[in-house]
Amino acid sequence: MAVKTCLMIGASGMAGGWIERMTQQLGDRIQIAGLVDVNEEVLAAQGAKLGLGADQLFTDYKEACAKVRADFCGIATPPQFHSPQAIAALEAGMPVICEKPIADTLAAAKAMAAKAEETGLPCAIIQNYRYAPNKQEVVRIREEGRLGRLQHIFGRYACDYREYKSWGKEWRHDMDFSLLFEGSVHHFDMMRFLAGGDCEVLQGFGWNPAWSSFKHYSSGFYLMRMDNGVHTAYEGNSSAAGITSCWQREYYRLEFEEGTVEIGAGDEVRIYRVGQEAEVYAAPAMERAGHDYLFKEFVDWLEGGAASATRIEDNLQSFALVIAAMETTVDGQPKRIADYV
Repeated sequence: MAVKTCLMIGASGMAGGWIERMTQQLGDRIQIAGLVDVNEEVLAAQGAKLGLGADQLFTDYKEACAKVRADFCGIATPPQFHSPQAIAALEAGMPVICEKPIADTLAAAKAMAAKAEETGLPCAIIQNYRYAPNKQEVVRIREEGRLGRLQHIFGRYACDYREYKSWGKEWRHDMDFSLLFEGSVHHFDMMRFLAGGDCEVLQGFGWNPAWSSFKHYSSGFYLMRMDNGVHTAYEGNSSAAGITSCWQREYYRLEFEEGTVEIGAGDEVRIYRVGQEAEVYAAPAMERAGHDYLFKEFVDWLEGGAASATRIEDNLQSFALVIAAMETTVDGQPKRIADYV
């Protein structure tokens, strides 16, 4: 398999993690051929680390898309920049893999999806939390019918971000609906994945406790009815002060016809049946997980393999839930997801 070259937009923070994974875990498949960042100091430092020349470093993504001939473009920047950057890359003939969420507005997300459809180029969105051993095992339990039919799912995310900037970047504390755009976008997608269906109706509430470090809603409860009859309930809390279920440790409980499945931190799976001792075991290991799985899946797609499961046309269903949750938080009314996609 030939090495695929990447124009990487973003050089620090989440983007720095991308670069590390691409070069260390998939260095035999991916090579960074160009780098973009608005911070010249960060750009120079990361460029030197990668051994890139001055003609491979850019502060303007449009110039980079015009000058760099890469096999694909990776985008890991704040959400409001995703759509214009992806559209520029697609127009330049480059497939795109982009960090979640797709964009900052539904219109921008749809514009990005439309450009991918127009060009016919692969475009995938990162949803790394699907690709953890315990999540994959839960889906196998459902698909194989080990506990009968699935009734409902409860999911809980709770992080202690009560201190300003504790969520990595100031803008996460300052932006509107940070819980939804930076957190719940993962968890709503997970609900779809675990349920094996798409949401028909969503309703819920959001709020911001007085002790929050956020300028906008940092907590919320949201209910979903899926198109396969499964119901879900989600608790999101970025101001947790006691029992936390933070990143990689989110709690999910699935109620089946013949038992209950719980997953949380680590790879442990717990199955409960009335009148029996709990069945507790480690989920089977994965060769690659998280971002590493998605990067490999994407370059395999470029080589003629199966399309990424998180391709943009599918991920619009997850992003629509974020927008619907934002609107139901404001007006308290149930939202039909068909009105958004």
